[in-house]
Amino acid sequence: MNARTVALGAGTAMTTFLVAGAATIELLGAGEAPAIGILGVIVGLLAGLLAGGFSGAYGDRLSGLAASALVAYATFGIAFVAIAGMRYVNVPGADDVFSFPVHLGTSVVAAVAVALLAGRSRPGDRAVTA
Repeated sequence: MNARTVALGAGTAMTTFLVAGAATIELLGAGEAPAIGILGVIVGLLAGLLAGGFSGAYGDRLSGLAASALVAYATFGIAFVAIAGMRYVNVPGADDVFSFPVHLGTSVVAAVAVALLAGRSRPGDRAVTA
């Protein structure tokens, strides 16, 4: 296990937590009862832990398009949570700049950019010249 697999696992867990939790809350009728939010967090947490564990264990075995897709998926969660964290701690100007559509778009652009950069070369693929 190296830093890359840990980062892939953590990023995949974050993204899955966000997606599964939000989907559960929306499917069960958001805002109708407080227990729906709690249930969404629990479902998101369990799904995130499961997805993070699998991607951390098997993520290095992927190559090509599948590896780039996993990197993009993991990067989306990390970028989304990082921007939300900046808004939460009131970084000056973050609330003005990052409305929800900009927040979501920035996370998607970061995910695509990192996936494209990761797809160009892998650390072990470089030729060593003497």
